[in-house]
Amino acid sequence: MRGKIVYGPYREHVQGYLEHSDTVLCLTYEQMHQDRGSVVRKVADFLGVSLSDADVDDIAKNTSFEVMKANPDTNFRQWEDSGLVSGTEEGTFMRKGVVGDWRNYFTEEENEAFLKWRNEEVAPLN
Repeated sequence: MRGKIVYGPYREHVQGYLEHSDTVLCLTYEQMHQDRGSVVRKVADFLGVSLSDADVDDIAKNTSFEVMKANPDTNFRQWEDSGLVSGTEEGTFMRKGVVGDWRNYFTEEENEAFLKWRNEEVAPLN
């Protein structure tokens, strides 16, 4: 929230991408979680690719959290093998796949501070 992270301050970093919406497609985890098929179509449209309903269903299935967490090509288990992260449920790269789970790790004060920060206006980039 203080902006002391790589590519921070975070909100201003994201705003820079949003200002290039003609060449950058910005999606949220929440959108993908709510309707993955719709997001797959949005990505295909953005890239100018035609997909059949079967293609969309296949991509949506294979990009589900459960499938990706089980897939060694997408689950970053090699990080655990190399010791970069621990192998506990809390330490894996792909944890639960639950929208809003951050609330379970913040105190009430941290939740309030985060929600206040989230709702602040982002200053336009010059």
